[in-house]
Amino acid sequence: MNTTTTEPIQQTTVTTAWMELARASAIAMVVWAILLHLMAQTVIPPVIVVGLVFLGFAPALSGERRRVGLAYAIVAMVALVGNAPVILDELIHIDSAPSFVLTLLSVVGAFVAIVAGLGVFLQWPTATIRPIAAGAVVVFGIGALASVVTFTMTDSAVAAGGDVKVVAEKIAYTPGDITLESDEDGIWIENKDGIHHTFTVKDLGVDLEIPALRAARVDIDAPPGVYSYICTVPGHENMTGTLTING
Repeated sequence: MNTTTTEPIQQTTVTTAWMELARASAIAMVVWAILLHLMAQTVIPPVIVVGLVFLGFAPALSGERRRVGLAYAIVAMVALVGNAPVILDELIHIDSAPSFVLTLLSVVGAFVAIVAGLGVFLQWPTATIRPIAAGAVVVFGIGALASVVTFTMTDSAVAAGGDVKVVAEKIAYTPGDITLESDEDGIWIENKDGIHHTFTVKDLGVDLEIPALRAARVDIDAPPGVYSYICTVPGHENMTGTLTING
């Protein structure tokens, strides 16, 4: 008799504990989506979709709906794998703290979401929940601190006399069309975004990295002509322009 009444209570406790962790990860993903939009100062459709999906899951992560846990784990896995190119590109640029920290938050949040969702569905022991939550906090804390320290130690380039000045802001270059005269041999780019960019002129072999909220410059020594420049960061395909070099 005791076994019959105790087993459902234990089952409920296991599911509830994993559901709480799942909801925490959903909230973290929603916070990530909001902060990323505020930082980028522009609308990023894929991020909106991901944020809304996790927001929709948050109230559903309760009760004894084990299949909801499985669906949540699958959605988190798809979000993580589907954004892998952008995630990897951001994580290798630890000197761009704003985007690095937010990307790390999304990775940790998605990982916890996957584990928590599977925990709900498979009824894993609750003893592993605290180590997982603590490990996620530690990984995020160490990564964020390392990025902030690296960011503060990263210098901005100083514009030289005669440099053409370009501004990267709201994932766009201004001006889009620039011209170098015979006595102007450099380009100075100020990045006002919290995301790193590149100034890439493939025809000239120029591939300049510009960390978030920093400036960089490059000397141009090339024959007269018209060249296209782009930002090669995944998702920044609209950041294009034309470089004209006069004789």
